[in-house]
Amino acid sequence: MRKRWFSRRSLLLHLEFGLVVVGCLAAGWWQATRALGGNGLSWFYSVEWPAFAVIAIAAWWHLIHEDPEVRESRKRRSPVVGTADRKAEW
Repeated sequence: MRKRWFSRRSLLLHLEFGLVVVGCLAAGWWQATRALGGNGLSWFYSVEWPAFAVIAIAAWWHLIHEDPEVRESRKRRSPVVGTADRKAEW
């Protein structure tokens, strides 16, 4: 568990996650101030940017908690399936 949270890859992922989330929230705040100033299209963007921050949080959570061995075994035991019948590998 310690290796998963404090490895070099994980620390870089934490840093990247923090930058992306802060950037998305800052962009959402900026768009909200523009929307309050009269720019109608900015209302959409003021909601969209925080939604991107939530997506980043979900991706970060998934990448940190994914066990590489389990993922590899899941990929190995799945039969070859055509692209039309394939499900997402989340």
